[in-house]
Amino acid sequence: MDFSERLGQVIYATWGFKATGNLEKEGFLDFSPPGPPDEPEVADLRNGIYSFYMYERNQRGAPVFQSSSLHVMEHCLTLCYGNPLRKRLGFQPLRLVRNLPMRPGWSLVPVDSKPWHGFLGIRNSEGVFFSCKTWEDYLLSALSYVVEYSPLDVLECYLRPDAGPLLSQWVDLEWTPEEDE
Repeated sequence: MDFSERLGQVIYATWGFKATGNLEKEGFLDFSPPGPPDEPEVADLRNGIYSFYMYERNQRGAPVFQSSSLHVMEHCLTLCYGNPLRKRLGFQPLRLVRNLPMRPGWSLVPVDSKPWHGFLGIRNSEGVFFSCKTWEDYLLSALSYVVEYSPLDVLECYLRPDAGPLLSQWVDLEWTPEEDE
């Protein structure tokens, strides 16, 4: 089973969202809530760039994140859906995408000198660039810790109560379900 199939399976089992497509094969992945198709979440490939969009009031907004790399895009989808999945399953969320600083030796690559314009991606300590255009630095900080692993392996760790073996150090032991109500 590839990443798109597994993520679709998990999102359907957890929220009842129907998954259509496959980023690897057809170039898009659509998650539609049950009932009237009015607020889908969509990842697609156009002109060599993967983009993730959320709809609001039946309108597609600007991309939440974009990447020229399928590997990075799959990681970003995992990080985007990971904690909501964990909370829905009754597991403690991970601090990985909550207040975690960039991995030592890694750096954010800004769009320009204005921080509110967002980022083009991250660069590791050896100078390797990972494309991920977004304005959310917490997503990129988390990406710096997981990009070297398989996106499917990271997703499977999110689905384990202990988040092991790769992510267990970031389980938020101080979180209580009441915090999200």
